[in-house]
Amino acid sequence: MKNPFDYLSSDLNGLSSGYKKLVIKIYLLVLKLVFTVAFPHLIKGLYFLLTKNKELQYKEFIAGSLTWGNSVIRLTNTHIYYSNKIEIPEKGHIIMLNHINEIDFPFDCIIISKPFLANQAIKSSIFAYWWMSAMGSQVFDTSKQRTIVTSVRNLMEGLKEQSYIVYPEGGNSYSEEIRPLKKGMIKLAYDQKVPVVVVLKAGVTKLQEVQKDLVIGYRNCGILDPANYTTWEEFRDAIHTKMIEDKKILDQEVARETNIALNASPA
Repeated sequence: MKNPFDYLSSDLNGLSSGYKKLVIKIYLLVLKLVFTVAFPHLIKGLYFLLTKNKELQYKEFIAGSLTWGNSVIRLTNTHIYYSNKIEIPEKGHIIMLNHINEIDFPFDCIIISKPFLANQAIKSSIFAYWWMSAMGSQVFDTSKQRTIVTSVRNLMEGLKEQSYIVYPEGGNSYSEEIRPLKKGMIKLAYDQKVPVVVVLKAGVTKLQEVQKDLVIGYRNCGILDPANYTTWEEFRDAIHTKMIEDKKILDQEVARETNIALNASPA
């Protein structure tokens, strides 16, 4: 997550000026929310931070992030479609989710409502880094062997109390296609025997074209246990295959729901 004004000079994969303006508007919206509807969560979260009640601290800051997601839904007039019930284990799991563009983060905050496992680039945005840390997110620092060891230890300790969102493709795809999965978090999950919950979303690319009035769908693809696979590569391939197969189902459902919404709209 960048400073919002950095998007003014960013190429954003060559996307339209309308999309770039929407990204800036969505990230500037955070500043307004912090001093309005999210403010009570900020105050309560700070109180629990000072009193060292981490569980309630994380809940308040996650609740604050939901105000952002709900505001983005209203701003873009988006309908959220659930392919099935999104049930996420409270702790001990890594949630692997496809990553489409700069705008899917607030939607993921609402649907998953869990802290994130981010890379060290998040530290470049001081406020975003602080808020994500306050909601229980962790930074996985791969810059040195020493920091990797520390990050693994912190993650395993955190998993005793929480589950974390990870984007296994490693970056924005700007596409509805599932890209090849990066080795890092999948091998870590395999080596440490951490079950993976696979969740998919579809329809977010429409924001790159029209910026409002769309359907975004989410699908729970189930849990894959690394203990059932003989190598981390086999585990990776099982996750990737599951994502591709279930994405086809979700794409069809979102297309159907979009047609229903269009037909229901006044002429």
